[in-house]
Amino acid sequence: MKLAVVSHILPPSPSGQAMVLYRLLKGLPAESYCLISCEDYSRNDRPFSAASSRLAGRYYALTKPEPLQINVMQRLKLHKTMIVLNTALLIFDWARQLRDILRKEHCEAIIACTGHPYDLPAASLAGLLTGLPVIPYLFDDYLYQWIGFDRTLARWFEPSIIKHARSIIVPNEYTQQEYRVRYGVQSTVIHNPCELPDLGALDAAERMFDDHETAIVYTGSVYHAHYDAFRNLISSLALLKNANARLHIFTAQPEEQLVQNGLSGPQVVYHSHVPQSEVALLLRKADVLFLPLAFDSPIPEVIRTSAPGKIGEYLASGRPILVHAPQDTFITWYFRKHDCGIVVDNNDPMVLTTELARLLSDPKHARDMGIRARARAELDFDVDIAVKQFQHIMHGSGQELPDYRKGANTD
Repeated sequence: MKLAVVSHILPPSPSGQAMVLYRLLKGLPAESYCLISCEDYSRNDRPFSAASSRLAGRYYALTKPEPLQINVMQRLKLHKTMIVLNTALLIFDWARQLRDILRKEHCEAIIACTGHPYDLPAASLAGLLTGLPVIPYLFDDYLYQWIGFDRTLARWFEPSIIKHARSIIVPNEYTQQEYRVRYGVQSTVIHNPCELPDLGALDAAERMFDDHETAIVYTGSVYHAHYDAFRNLISSLALLKNANARLHIFTAQPEEQLVQNGLSGPQVVYHSHVPQSEVALLLRKADVLFLPLAFDSPIPEVIRTSAPGKIGEYLASGRPILVHAPQDTFITWYFRKHDCGIVVDNNDPMVLTTELARLLSDPKHARDMGIRARARAELDFDVDIAVKQFQHIMHGSGQELPDYRKGANTD
Protein backbone atom coordinates (compact mmCIF):
# COMPACT_ATOMS: atom_id res chain seq x y z
CA MET A 1 0.00 0.00 0.00
CA LYS A 2 1.75 3.18 -1.18
CA LEU A 3 0.54 6.34 0.55
CA ALA A 4 0.45 9.99 -0.41
CA VAL A 5 0.50 12.19 2.69
CA VAL A 6 -0.85 15.71 2.12
CA SER A 7 -0.02 18.20 4.86
CA HIS A 8 0.80 21.90 4.95
CA ILE A 9 3.61 21.14 7.42
CA LEU A 10 6.02 18.22 7.29
CA PRO A 11 9.13 16.96 9.09
CA PRO A 12 11.56 18.38 10.06
CA SER A 13 9.42 21.43 10.90
CA PRO A 14 9.08 22.10 14.66
CA SER A 15 5.35 21.50 14.96
CA GLY A 16 3.25 18.88 16.71
CA GLN A 17 1.62 17.77 13.46
CA ALA A 18 4.98 17.34 11.73
CA MET A 19 6.30 15.35 14.69
CA VAL A 20 3.28 13.00 14.65
CA LEU A 21 3.77 12.34 10.94
CA TYR A 22 7.48 11.75 11.48
CA ARG A 23 6.86 9.20 14.22
CA LEU A 24 4.19 7.34 12.24
CA LEU A 25 6.16 7.20 8.97
CA LYS A 26 9.84 6.99 9.90
CA GLY A 27 9.85 3.19 10.07
CA LEU A 28 8.32 2.74 6.61
CA PRO A 29 10.42 2.12 3.48
CA ALA A 30 11.00 5.26 1.41
CA GLU A 31 9.22 3.73 -1.58
CA SER A 32 6.01 3.12 0.41
CA TYR A 33 4.93 6.77 0.69
CA CYS A 34 5.44 10.29 -0.63
CA LEU A 35 4.90 13.65 1.06
CA ILE A 36 3.03 16.56 -0.53
CA SER A 37 2.79 20.10 0.83
CA CYS A 38 1.96 23.62 -0.25
CA GLU A 39 5.38 24.48 1.23
CA ASP A 40 8.61 23.65 -0.59
CA TYR A 41 10.65 21.20 1.50
CA SER A 42 13.11 20.39 -1.26
CA ARG A 43 15.41 23.36 -0.65
CA ASN A 44 18.44 22.54 1.47
CA ASP A 45 18.69 26.18 2.56
CA ARG A 46 15.24 26.10 4.17
CA PRO A 47 15.69 27.26 7.80
CA PHE A 48 14.43 24.56 10.14
CA SER A 49 14.67 24.41 13.88
CA ALA A 50 15.05 20.68 13.51
CA ALA A 51 12.51 18.92 15.68
CA SER A 52 13.25 15.77 13.71
CA SER A 53 15.04 14.79 10.54
CA ARG A 54 13.69 14.64 7.01
CA LEU A 55 11.74 11.51 6.18
CA ALA A 56 13.05 9.11 3.57
CA GLY A 57 10.04 9.40 1.23
CA ARG A 58 10.02 11.79 -1.73
CA TYR A 59 8.79 15.34 -1.05
CA TYR A 60 6.61 17.31 -3.48
CA ALA A 61 5.53 20.97 -3.39
CA LEU A 62 2.20 22.21 -4.76
CA THR A 63 2.50 25.47 -6.66
CA LYS A 64 -0.08 28.25 -6.59
CA PRO A 65 -1.72 29.29 -9.87
CA GLU A 66 -1.70 32.90 -11.00
CA PRO A 67 -4.77 34.63 -9.51
CA LEU A 68 -7.50 36.01 -11.72
CA GLN A 69 -7.17 39.78 -12.17
CA ILE A 70 -9.76 42.56 -12.23
CA ASN A 71 -9.42 46.27 -12.90
CA VAL A 72 -9.63 48.91 -10.19
CA MET A 73 -13.17 50.08 -11.08
CA GLN A 74 -14.52 46.55 -10.63
CA ARG A 75 -12.54 45.80 -7.49
CA LEU A 76 -15.05 46.95 -4.87
CA LYS A 77 -18.10 45.34 -6.43
CA LEU A 78 -16.43 42.06 -7.34
CA HIS A 79 -14.01 41.66 -4.45
CA LYS A 80 -15.90 38.81 -2.75
CA THR A 81 -16.67 37.13 -6.06
CA MET A 82 -13.00 37.20 -7.02
CA ILE A 83 -11.99 35.68 -3.70
CA VAL A 84 -14.39 32.78 -4.33
CA LEU A 85 -13.21 32.33 -7.92
CA ASN A 86 -9.52 32.44 -7.00
CA THR A 87 -10.09 29.98 -4.16
CA ALA A 88 -11.90 27.59 -6.50
CA LEU A 89 -9.10 27.99 -9.04
CA LEU A 90 -6.48 27.13 -6.43
CA ILE A 91 -8.33 24.07 -5.11
CA PHE A 92 -8.96 22.67 -8.61
CA ASP A 93 -5.35 23.34 -9.63
CA TRP A 94 -4.01 21.64 -6.50
CA ALA A 95 -6.32 18.68 -7.15
CA ARG A 96 -4.91 18.45 -10.68
CA GLN A 97 -1.33 18.59 -9.36
CA LEU A 98 -2.16 15.95 -6.76
CA ARG A 99 -3.69 13.72 -9.44
CA ASP A 100 -0.48 13.91 -11.48
CA ILE A 101 1.73 13.14 -8.45
CA LEU A 102 -0.50 10.24 -7.41
CA ARG A 103 -0.26 8.70 -10.86
CA LYS A 104 3.48 9.28 -11.10
CA GLU A 105 4.09 7.67 -7.70
CA HIS A 106 1.54 4.86 -8.24
CA CYS A 107 -0.11 5.70 -4.92
CA GLU A 108 -2.95 3.60 -3.60
CA ALA A 109 -4.36 5.85 -0.85
CA ILE A 110 -4.31 9.50 0.24
CA ILE A 111 -3.83 10.73 3.81
CA ALA A 112 -5.19 14.31 3.87
CA CYS A 113 -4.32 16.32 6.99
CA THR A 114 -5.93 19.43 8.42
CA GLY A 115 -3.94 22.61 9.04
CA HIS A 116 -4.55 24.41 5.72
CA PRO A 117 -8.08 25.26 4.55
CA TYR A 118 -7.53 23.98 1.00
CA ASP A 119 -5.65 20.70 1.58
CA LEU A 120 -8.69 18.59 2.48
CA PRO A 121 -10.95 19.71 -0.40
CA ALA A 122 -8.11 19.44 -2.94
CA ALA A 123 -7.15 15.96 -1.72
CA SER A 124 -10.80 14.83 -1.68
CA LEU A 125 -11.25 16.05 -5.25
CA ALA A 126 -8.01 14.31 -6.28
CA GLY A 127 -9.42 11.12 -4.78
CA LEU A 128 -12.51 11.44 -6.92
CA LEU A 129 -10.38 12.09 -10.03
CA THR A 130 -8.17 9.04 -9.44
CA GLY A 131 -10.58 6.69 -7.70
CA LEU A 132 -8.23 6.39 -4.73
CA PRO A 133 -9.48 6.17 -1.12
CA VAL A 134 -9.05 9.37 0.89
CA ILE A 135 -8.42 9.22 4.63
CA PRO A 136 -8.81 12.58 6.40
CA TYR A 137 -6.46 12.97 9.36
CA LEU A 138 -8.28 15.54 11.50
CA PHE A 139 -5.58 16.94 13.76
CA ASP A 140 -8.10 19.71 14.57
CA ASP A 141 -11.79 20.28 13.95
CA TYR A 142 -11.67 21.25 10.26
CA LEU A 143 -14.86 23.30 10.38
CA TYR A 144 -14.04 25.44 13.41
CA GLN A 145 -10.29 25.72 12.88
CA TRP A 146 -10.97 28.72 10.66
CA ILE A 147 -12.77 32.04 10.89
CA GLY A 148 -14.28 34.31 8.24
CA PHE A 149 -14.32 33.13 4.63
CA ASP A 150 -12.24 30.04 5.32
CA ARG A 151 -14.85 28.79 7.81
CA THR A 152 -17.54 29.34 5.19
CA LEU A 153 -15.41 27.36 2.76
CA ALA A 154 -14.97 24.56 5.29
CA ARG A 155 -18.73 24.51 5.91
CA TRP A 156 -19.31 24.03 2.17
CA PHE A 157 -16.74 21.27 1.71
CA GLU A 158 -16.67 19.29 4.94
CA PRO A 159 -19.91 17.27 4.44
CA SER A 160 -18.71 16.03 1.05
CA ILE A 161 -15.20 15.31 2.35
CA ILE A 162 -16.58 13.21 5.20
CA LYS A 163 -19.13 11.51 2.94
CA HIS A 164 -16.45 10.32 0.51
CA ALA A 165 -13.83 9.46 3.17
CA ARG A 166 -12.84 5.79 3.25
CA SER A 167 -11.93 6.08 6.93
CA ILE A 168 -11.17 8.92 9.35
CA ILE A 169 -8.35 9.42 11.86
CA VAL A 170 -8.74 11.74 14.87
CA PRO A 171 -6.32 12.48 17.74
CA ASN A 172 -8.72 12.12 20.68
CA GLU A 173 -12.12 10.97 21.91
CA TYR A 174 -13.67 14.46 21.91
CA THR A 175 -12.99 14.95 18.20
CA GLN A 176 -14.31 11.45 17.59
CA GLN A 177 -17.54 12.29 19.41
CA GLU A 178 -17.88 15.65 17.64
CA TYR A 179 -17.83 14.04 14.18
CA ARG A 180 -20.07 11.22 15.33
CA VAL A 181 -22.70 13.77 16.38
CA ARG A 182 -22.17 16.06 13.40
CA TYR A 183 -22.30 13.46 10.62
CA GLY A 184 -23.15 10.11 12.21
CA VAL A 185 -19.73 8.70 11.26
CA GLN A 186 -17.20 6.69 13.21
CA SER A 187 -13.48 7.38 13.31
CA THR A 188 -10.34 5.84 14.72
CA VAL A 189 -8.53 7.56 17.59
CA ILE A 190 -4.74 7.64 17.32
CA HIS A 191 -3.44 9.71 20.21
CA ASN A 192 -0.51 11.92 19.18
CA PRO A 193 2.33 9.47 19.82
CA CYS A 194 5.65 9.95 21.54
CA GLU A 195 8.79 7.99 22.34
CA LEU A 196 8.91 6.67 25.91
CA PRO A 197 12.20 7.78 27.47
CA ASP A 198 14.23 5.74 29.94
CA LEU A 199 13.45 7.56 33.18
CA GLY A 200 16.34 5.98 35.02
CA ALA A 201 18.81 7.33 32.50
CA LEU A 202 17.23 10.78 32.68
CA ASP A 203 17.37 10.78 36.48
CA ALA A 204 21.10 10.07 36.34
CA ALA A 205 21.72 13.33 34.47
CA GLU A 206 22.38 16.61 36.24
CA ARG A 207 19.49 18.88 37.17
CA MET A 208 18.89 21.64 34.64
CA PHE A 209 17.36 24.16 37.06
CA ASP A 210 18.53 25.86 40.23
CA ASP A 211 18.41 23.46 43.19
CA HIS A 212 16.65 26.10 45.28
CA GLU A 213 13.99 26.77 42.66
CA THR A 214 10.61 25.21 41.94
CA ALA A 215 10.66 24.93 38.13
CA ILE A 216 7.29 25.03 36.37
CA VAL A 217 7.94 24.24 32.71
CA TYR A 218 6.06 24.79 29.48
CA THR A 219 7.37 23.71 26.05
CA GLY A 220 5.99 24.55 22.61
CA SER A 221 4.16 27.28 20.73
CA VAL A 222 2.46 30.10 22.62
CA TYR A 223 -0.40 32.00 20.95
CA HIS A 224 -4.02 33.10 21.46
CA ALA A 225 -5.04 29.55 22.37
CA HIS A 226 -3.01 29.93 25.59
CA TYR A 227 -2.65 33.58 26.62
CA ASP A 228 -5.17 34.04 29.44
CA ALA A 229 -4.28 30.69 31.02
CA PHE A 230 -0.65 31.80 31.15
CA ARG A 231 -1.64 35.15 32.64
CA ASN A 232 -3.59 33.32 35.35
CA LEU A 233 -0.54 31.24 36.25
CA ILE A 234 1.71 34.30 36.37
CA SER A 235 -0.78 35.98 38.71
CA SER A 236 -0.84 32.82 40.81
CA LEU A 237 2.93 32.77 41.14
CA ALA A 238 2.78 36.30 42.54
CA LEU A 239 0.26 35.10 45.14
CA LEU A 240 2.07 31.87 45.96
CA LYS A 241 3.98 31.83 49.24
CA ASN A 242 6.72 29.85 47.51
CA ALA A 243 8.80 32.79 46.32
CA ASN A 244 11.24 30.48 44.52
CA ALA A 245 8.69 29.20 42.00
CA ARG A 246 9.51 30.13 38.41
CA LEU A 247 7.68 29.62 35.12
CA HIS A 248 10.13 28.53 32.42
CA ILE A 249 8.74 28.94 28.89
CA PHE A 250 10.62 27.12 26.10
CA THR A 251 9.24 28.32 22.76
CA ALA A 252 10.16 29.48 19.29
CA GLN A 253 7.94 32.57 19.67
CA PRO A 254 9.87 35.83 20.16
CA GLU A 255 10.07 37.08 23.73
CA GLU A 256 8.63 40.43 22.59
CA GLN A 257 5.45 38.69 21.49
CA LEU A 258 5.01 37.09 24.90
CA VAL A 259 5.62 40.39 26.68
CA GLN A 260 3.10 42.20 24.47
CA ASN A 261 0.45 39.67 25.52
CA GLY A 262 1.15 39.96 29.23
CA LEU A 263 3.36 36.89 29.60
CA SER A 264 6.12 38.47 31.64
CA GLY A 265 7.14 39.20 35.19
CA PRO A 266 9.87 38.57 37.75
CA GLN A 267 8.95 34.89 38.01
CA VAL A 268 8.85 34.24 34.25
CA VAL A 269 11.97 32.95 32.50
CA TYR A 270 12.02 32.90 28.71
CA HIS A 271 14.05 30.28 26.80
CA SER A 272 14.39 29.71 23.08
CA HIS A 273 13.20 26.53 21.39
CA VAL A 274 15.19 23.42 22.33
CA PRO A 275 15.98 20.51 19.99
CA GLN A 276 13.61 17.57 20.23
CA SER A 277 16.46 15.37 21.45
CA GLU A 278 16.68 17.47 24.64
CA VAL A 279 12.97 17.69 25.46
CA ALA A 280 12.66 14.46 27.48
CA LEU A 281 15.49 15.45 29.84
CA LEU A 282 14.10 18.96 30.19
CA LEU A 283 10.65 17.68 31.13
CA ARG A 284 11.98 15.07 33.56
CA LYS A 285 14.02 17.69 35.42
CA ALA A 286 11.03 20.02 35.88
CA ASP A 287 9.10 20.08 39.15
CA VAL A 288 5.74 20.73 37.46
CA LEU A 289 4.68 20.71 33.79
CA PHE A 290 2.13 23.31 32.72
CA LEU A 291 -0.56 22.38 30.16
CA PRO A 292 -2.78 25.41 29.37
CA LEU A 293 -5.61 26.25 26.99
CA ALA A 294 -7.32 29.63 26.78
CA PHE A 295 -10.63 30.37 28.48
CA ASP A 296 -11.34 33.31 26.16
CA SER A 297 -10.40 32.38 22.60
CA PRO A 298 -11.71 33.19 19.09
CA ILE A 299 -11.86 29.43 18.44
CA PRO A 300 -13.61 27.89 21.49
CA GLU A 301 -14.82 24.89 19.46
CA VAL A 302 -11.20 24.04 18.60
CA ILE A 303 -10.14 24.53 22.21
CA ARG A 304 -12.78 22.00 23.24
CA THR A 305 -11.39 19.22 21.04
CA SER A 306 -7.74 20.27 21.09
CA ALA A 307 -5.11 17.61 21.79
CA PRO A 308 -1.75 19.42 22.09
CA GLY A 309 1.06 17.33 20.67
CA LYS A 310 3.02 17.71 23.90
CA ILE A 311 0.53 15.68 26.00
CA GLY A 312 2.24 12.36 25.39
CA GLU A 313 5.70 13.74 26.13
CA TYR A 314 4.45 15.37 29.32
CA LEU A 315 2.87 12.12 30.49
CA ALA A 316 5.89 10.03 29.50
CA SER A 317 8.20 12.18 31.63
CA GLY A 318 6.53 10.92 34.81
CA ARG A 319 6.32 14.42 36.26
CA PRO A 320 3.21 16.04 37.84
CA ILE A 321 1.17 17.98 35.27
CA LEU A 322 -0.90 21.08 35.99
CA VAL A 323 -3.77 21.35 33.49
CA HIS A 324 -5.40 24.79 33.30
CA ALA A 325 -8.15 24.81 30.68
CA PRO A 326 -11.92 25.30 30.35
CA GLN A 327 -14.46 22.73 31.44
CA ASP A 328 -15.70 20.26 28.83
CA THR A 329 -12.43 20.10 26.90
CA PHE A 330 -10.57 16.97 25.94
CA ILE A 331 -7.56 17.67 28.14
CA THR A 332 -9.59 18.37 31.31
CA TRP A 333 -11.71 15.26 30.65
CA TYR A 334 -8.69 13.03 30.01
CA PHE A 335 -6.59 14.11 32.99
CA ARG A 336 -9.53 14.07 35.38
CA LYS A 337 -10.78 10.68 34.15
CA HIS A 338 -7.38 9.02 34.59
CA ASP A 339 -6.29 11.06 37.63
CA CYS A 340 -2.94 11.70 35.96
CA GLY A 341 -2.70 15.47 36.51
CA ILE A 342 -4.02 18.37 38.56
CA VAL A 343 -6.99 19.93 36.72
CA VAL A 344 -8.02 23.54 37.29
CA ASP A 345 -10.90 24.40 34.99
CA ASN A 346 -11.84 27.68 36.71
CA ASN A 347 -10.75 30.92 35.09
CA ASP A 348 -9.56 32.16 38.47
CA PRO A 349 -5.94 32.75 39.58
CA MET A 350 -6.93 32.24 43.23
CA VAL A 351 -8.19 28.70 42.57
CA LEU A 352 -5.06 28.00 40.53
CA THR A 353 -2.90 29.26 43.40
CA THR A 354 -4.63 26.98 45.90
CA GLU A 355 -4.23 23.87 43.75
CA LEU A 356 -0.62 24.64 42.87
CA ALA A 357 0.25 25.23 46.55
CA ARG A 358 -1.39 21.92 47.46
CA LEU A 359 0.62 20.08 44.84
CA LEU A 360 3.93 21.63 45.87
CA SER A 361 3.33 20.93 49.57
CA ASP A 362 2.74 17.20 49.09
CA PRO A 363 5.75 15.48 47.44
CA LYS A 364 4.18 12.02 47.73
CA HIS A 365 1.04 13.16 45.92
CA ALA A 366 3.21 14.71 43.21
CA ARG A 367 5.20 11.46 42.80
CA ASP A 368 2.04 9.35 42.64
CA MET A 369 0.60 11.70 40.05
CA GLY A 370 3.75 11.35 37.96
CA ILE A 371 3.61 7.54 38.18
CA ARG A 372 0.01 7.52 36.93
CA ALA A 373 0.97 9.94 34.14
CA ARG A 374 3.71 7.63 32.91
CA ALA A 375 1.32 4.68 32.99
CA ARG A 376 -1.15 6.54 30.75
CA ALA A 377 1.64 7.38 28.29
CA GLU A 378 2.47 3.69 28.01
CA LEU A 379 -1.19 2.79 27.40
CA ASP A 380 -2.33 5.59 25.08
CA PHE A 381 0.66 7.44 23.60
CA ASP A 382 3.39 4.87 22.97
CA VAL A 383 4.58 5.38 19.40
CA ASP A 384 4.74 1.62 18.78
CA ILE A 385 1.03 1.28 19.55
CA ALA A 386 0.18 4.29 17.34
CA VAL A 387 2.19 2.89 14.42
CA LYS A 388 0.32 -0.42 14.64
CA GLN A 389 -3.02 1.43 14.64
CA PHE A 390 -1.95 3.54 11.67
CA GLN A 391 -0.69 0.59 9.66
CA HIS A 392 -3.88 -1.35 10.39
CA ILE A 393 -5.90 1.47 8.85
CA MET A 394 -3.55 1.73 5.87
CA HIS A 395 -3.55 -1.99 5.17
CA GLY A 396 -7.32 -1.97 5.23
CA SER A 397 -7.65 1.00 2.86
CA GLY A 398 -7.30 -1.03 -0.29
CA GLN A 399 -9.26 -3.99 1.04
CA GLU A 400 -12.52 -4.34 2.93
CA LEU A 401 -12.82 -1.59 5.52
CA PRO A 402 -15.62 -1.20 8.06
CA ASP A 403 -18.23 1.13 6.61
CA TYR A 404 -17.62 4.23 8.71
CA ARG A 405 -20.76 5.86 7.36
CA LYS A 406 -22.91 3.16 9.00
CA GLY A 407 -21.59 3.77 12.51
CA ALA A 408 -19.33 0.73 12.90
CA ASN A 409 -17.88 0.90 16.40
CA THR A 410 -14.13 1.53 16.33
CA ASP A 411 -13.76 2.99 19.83
